[in-house]
Amino acid sequence: MIRTLTGKISDVFENLIILDVNGIGFEIICSRSVLSSSHVNDTVRIVTSLQFSESGAVIYGFASEREREFFLRLTSVKGVGGRTAIAILSELSIDNVINAISSADVNAFMKVSGIGKKTAERLCFELKNIAELRAITRESNPETTKSSGSVENVIDALLSLGFSRSDAGGVINLLRAAHGEDFNKLSEEDLLRMSLRELHK
Repeated sequence: MIRTLTGKISDVFENLIILDVNGIGFEIICSRSVLSSSHVNDTVRIVTSLQFSESGAVIYGFASEREREFFLRLTSVKGVGGRTAIAILSELSIDNVINAISSADVNAFMKVSGIGKKTAERLCFELKNIAELRAITRESNPETTKSSGSVENVIDALLSLGFSRSDAGGVINLLRAAHGEDFNKLSEEDLLRMSLRELHK
């Protein structure tokens, strides 16, 4: 599996880039966040996902592991392939996706080219638990932005270790409740260590 690629951008098109990696040109279909910051001759590291379909292998590129995770969640829904999922992430931000799912906003997904009402309804229904991310990654106090970012990094680390999104969110909420106001003072290392300890009990 190709998880990341590092190289020099040789061409930028409407929905993809050509990345030269040691003389080999990889065609990567990218999210809007990648395309908006891509320039010819830039040397970049892109988070990727290799997908297979009837038409062959396709590499998709993302700005972060979190964006890749959302892409994989989207493609788990029946009728949503890689190209449709990347179209969603190009039309809607991750926060907008969460809002659409949590509020069952079918019309938000129908704005994306290629998505009809039935597919939009499946996205809202099958991914409704993804709305839990709102509670995990957002702090009500604006002064805790740093903590919110740390929580997101720890969740990404737990996901990369094979834990589910619900397990990661559950243990974070458990630690938040146990530590109260001191939770925001925990470093990422401490938070990850304590999360792993709880998950292995």
